[in-house]
Amino acid sequence: MTPLDVLATVGEVLSWVGLGIGIPLLILSAMVALAEGRWERVDVAVVERDGAMIARWFAGGDFHERRLTARERGFDDWHQGYVRVRDPQHARLHPPVLRRLTFTLGAIFTGIGIIGFIVSMIPAFV
Repeated sequence: MTPLDVLATVGEVLSWVGLGIGIPLLILSAMVALAEGRWERVDVAVVERDGAMIARWFAGGDFHERRLTARERGFDDWHQGYVRVRDPQHARLHPPVLRRLTFTLGAIFTGIGIIGFIVSMIPAFV
């Protein structure tokens, strides 16, 4: 086996693995984006009422509030929150990361797969 054949074999393996993982992740990212909808930033006030921490925000032409979860207990005063455009009564204090994570991983793996495909085609042109 010549070094060019080895390079083509490695490229082909990378293309199968990269595209086999990357394309489903990009499809999953699109599905998550459709399911979640768009998020927009809002100012969220965190106040204490009756011994419980409450988040309050204004979105969609109305004021909304909810109790903080155990994970969000460290927040106080004003923060940047995120609300769904379709459902402004649903807010979070942490940015939505699932869509960004799946899209980033999908793009990286798809890029590796495309580069592997190009490398695997080198012997056909040399």
